[in-house]
Amino acid sequence: MQKASKTMSTKLPEAFQDLVYLVDEWAIADGHQRYLKRVNSTMDEMKAFYDALFPRAAEAIEHINQFDYQLALPADTENLRNLLYSLITVSLAVELWRQPRVRNSANIILTRLC
Repeated sequence: MQKASKTMSTKLPEAFQDLVYLVDEWAIADGHQRYLKRVNSTMDEMKAFYDALFPRAAEAIEHINQFDYQLALPADTENLRNLLYSLITVSLAVELWRQPRVRNSANIILTRLC
Protein backbone atom coordinates (compact mmCIF):
# COMPACT_ATOMS: atom_id res chain seq x y z
CA MET A 1 0.00 0.00 0.00
CA GLN A 2 1.32 3.44 -0.92
CA LYS A 3 1.52 6.22 1.60
CA ALA A 4 -0.43 9.35 0.80
CA SER A 5 1.72 12.00 -0.75
CA LYS A 6 2.19 15.18 1.23
CA THR A 7 1.35 17.06 -1.95
CA MET A 8 -2.01 15.31 -2.40
CA SER A 9 -4.71 17.91 -2.83
CA THR A 10 -7.72 18.06 -0.57
CA LYS A 11 -9.68 19.82 -3.33
CA LEU A 12 -11.16 16.51 -4.53
CA PRO A 13 -11.69 13.07 -3.00
CA GLU A 14 -8.69 10.76 -3.26
CA ALA A 15 -10.12 8.72 -6.15
CA PHE A 16 -10.42 11.91 -8.24
CA GLN A 17 -7.00 13.47 -7.70
CA ASP A 18 -6.26 13.20 -11.42
CA LEU A 19 -8.96 15.85 -11.98
CA VAL A 20 -7.77 18.35 -9.37
CA TYR A 21 -6.37 20.66 -12.06
CA LEU A 22 -9.98 21.37 -13.12
CA VAL A 23 -11.19 22.60 -9.74
CA ASP A 24 -9.98 26.20 -9.70
CA GLU A 25 -11.48 26.94 -13.09
CA TRP A 26 -14.56 24.71 -13.28
CA ALA A 27 -15.82 23.87 -9.73
CA ILE A 28 -18.24 26.80 -9.75
CA ALA A 29 -20.90 26.81 -7.04
CA ASP A 30 -23.29 29.36 -8.55
CA GLY A 31 -25.42 28.37 -11.55
CA HIS A 32 -25.33 31.80 -13.16
CA GLN A 33 -21.54 31.91 -12.84
CA ARG A 34 -21.36 28.47 -14.51
CA TYR A 35 -23.49 29.83 -17.36
CA LEU A 36 -21.20 32.85 -17.73
CA LYS A 37 -18.19 30.53 -17.73
CA ARG A 38 -19.76 28.56 -20.59
CA VAL A 39 -20.61 31.53 -22.78
CA ASN A 40 -17.20 33.11 -22.20
CA SER A 41 -15.17 29.94 -22.83
CA THR A 42 -13.82 28.73 -26.12
CA MET A 43 -14.95 25.44 -27.56
CA ASP A 44 -11.42 24.09 -27.08
CA GLU A 45 -11.58 24.92 -23.35
CA MET A 46 -15.01 23.36 -22.91
CA LYS A 47 -14.12 20.28 -24.95
CA ALA A 48 -10.96 19.69 -22.91
CA PHE A 49 -12.97 19.97 -19.67
CA TYR A 50 -15.74 17.75 -21.04
CA ASP A 51 -13.28 15.12 -22.30
CA ALA A 52 -11.52 15.00 -18.92
CA LEU A 53 -14.62 14.75 -16.72
CA PHE A 54 -17.29 12.97 -18.76
CA PRO A 55 -15.64 9.52 -18.58
CA ARG A 56 -15.55 9.84 -14.76
CA ALA A 57 -19.07 11.26 -14.31
CA ALA A 58 -20.80 8.00 -13.31
CA GLU A 59 -18.06 7.26 -10.78
CA ALA A 60 -18.36 10.80 -9.41
CA ILE A 61 -22.13 10.45 -9.03
CA GLU A 62 -21.66 7.15 -7.18
CA HIS A 63 -19.24 8.86 -4.80
CA ILE A 64 -21.60 11.78 -4.15
CA ASN A 65 -24.58 9.46 -3.62
CA GLN A 66 -22.84 7.96 -0.58
CA PHE A 67 -23.66 11.13 1.36
CA ASP A 68 -26.88 12.20 3.04
CA TYR A 69 -28.43 14.90 0.86
CA GLN A 70 -29.81 16.66 3.93
CA LEU A 71 -26.31 17.32 5.27
CA ALA A 72 -23.57 19.55 3.90
CA LEU A 73 -21.08 17.73 1.71
CA PRO A 74 -17.41 17.61 2.65
CA ALA A 75 -15.55 20.36 0.76
CA ASP A 76 -13.76 17.92 -1.57
CA THR A 77 -17.03 16.24 -2.52
CA GLU A 78 -18.74 19.61 -2.94
CA ASN A 79 -16.03 20.53 -5.46
CA LEU A 80 -16.66 17.24 -7.27
CA ARG A 81 -20.39 17.99 -7.37
CA ASN A 82 -19.70 21.48 -8.72
CA LEU A 83 -17.51 19.99 -11.45
CA LEU A 84 -20.45 17.79 -12.44
CA TYR A 85 -22.76 20.81 -12.48
CA SER A 86 -20.30 22.55 -14.81
CA LEU A 87 -20.20 19.45 -16.98
CA ILE A 88 -23.98 19.57 -17.28
CA THR A 89 -23.77 23.27 -18.13
CA VAL A 90 -21.32 22.75 -21.01
CA SER A 91 -22.60 19.41 -22.29
CA LEU A 92 -25.16 20.77 -24.76
CA ALA A 93 -22.64 23.27 -26.10
CA VAL A 94 -20.13 20.46 -26.68
CA GLU A 95 -22.46 17.69 -27.83
CA LEU A 96 -25.12 19.55 -29.78
CA TRP A 97 -24.54 23.22 -30.52
CA ARG A 98 -20.76 23.00 -31.02
CA GLN A 99 -20.52 26.58 -29.81
CA PRO A 100 -20.71 28.23 -26.36
CA ARG A 101 -24.01 29.99 -26.98
CA VAL A 102 -27.36 28.71 -28.17
CA ARG A 103 -27.61 29.14 -31.93
CA ASN A 104 -29.33 32.34 -33.05
CA SER A 105 -29.30 33.80 -29.55
CA ALA A 106 -27.03 36.73 -30.49
CA ASN A 107 -25.34 38.13 -27.38
CA ILE A 108 -28.17 37.39 -24.95
CA ILE A 109 -27.04 36.66 -21.40
CA LEU A 110 -29.55 35.06 -19.06
CA THR A 111 -29.84 36.75 -15.70
CA ARG A 112 -31.54 35.24 -12.70
CA LEU A 113 -33.47 37.70 -10.55
CA CYS A 114 -34.02 35.53 -7.51
